Amino acid sequence: MATLTARKIVEGGLASSLSDCNTDGDEFANTGVEFIRIKNAYASTQTYTVRVSAQTTSIKHPTYGTVSKSNTDVSVADGATAYIGPFKQGVWNDTNNKVQISYRTTGTFATGSAISTIDGGTHLLKIEILYLEN
Repeated sequence: MATLTARKIVEGGLASSLSDCNTDGDEFANTGVEFIRIKNAYASTQTYTVRVSAQTTSIKHPTYGTVSKSNTDVSVADGATAYIGPFKQGVWNDTNNKVQISYRTTGTFATGSAISTIDGGTHLLKIEILYLEN
C-alpha cells in the first residue's frame, strides 16, 4: 500500500501528475477537502473498479437521524477519467485519518475477498489526489 500526498490546486494552475495505482491499494491523509482523480490509460477494453472504503456504516445526522453509508465503487472504462470526493472525515477516515482506496479489474468486491489487489498482470490505472484550499 502506498501513501499518496495531496496536491493543492492554485489560481495559477497545476500540472497534472498522475502516478501508478498501487496493486495493494493506496491511502491518503484526509482533511475533508481532498478528491481523487483516476485515469484509466488502458488502450483496449479494460474496465477498472475503484473502491473508496467507508470506515463507518452508520452515522447519526442531526436532521435525518441514523443513516447508512456504504463503500463507494466507481467503474472507470478504458480511456476514461473519474473524479471521486470530497470525503467527510467522520465516514471515510480510518484510525490514522486516512482514506483507503482499492482496485479491481474483474469481479466484485465480495465480502472476505482480497479487495485491495488488481487481478493479475500489469495495469494502466493512474491516480492523483488534489484539493482546493478554502
